[in-house]
Amino acid sequence: MEYSAGMVSSLFWLSETRKTAELLTAGKDLNEIRALAQIENIYQVKNDIRARKIANAIVKRLQSLPIVLVEKIANSDIGTAKLLILFSIMKTDLLFFEFMHEVYRPAILLGECIITDRAINTFFDEKKVQSETVANWIDTTINKLERCYIGILREAGLLKTETDERKIIIPLVDYNLRKQLEDNGFTPYLNAVTGEA
Repeated sequence: MEYSAGMVSSLFWLSETRKTAELLTAGKDLNEIRALAQIENIYQVKNDIRARKIANAIVKRLQSLPIVLVEKIANSDIGTAKLLILFSIMKTDLLFFEFMHEVYRPAILLGECIITDRAINTFFDEKKVQSETVANWIDTTINKLERCYIGILREAGLLKTETDERKIIIPLVDYNLRKQLEDNGFTPYLNAVTGEA
């Protein structure tokens, strides 16, 4: 997977993802979901192009998960759905996954439990050195990605902004969900958000 700045035009899309997960588990395919997005405006957006982009992004995320986890997004509590949506974003965006592993997780492991501007800037500076793709991005793109990552973590319920600090909220993962994640190869994603080894 290549690094991408595509997330600057994406959101967390909680209700849209849950609705799409329901459609997928009911047997609808991507073309049917696109049609519903455009004809019935199931995502409540202003134009067909945006509806199609949202459908494509959400279906791509959901297709990265096994069906048992897609069903959980559709049918479980909000906290579980948010966590699984976050995993689908991590699974489909390499740079965001590395951000979680190299910024979010170390903050937990070090006992700081905050995400600092310094940690974010260091992360992107290192990626510029490691990747020609990232090195070619303008500062505006990187700033938008930073805001996007923080926004996604807030919407997922894993980050809370108090005064000038971004405090990490470590999610509680019940035994059954943990087992399903581990059985389906999601241990690295689980470790990224819980700080476990």
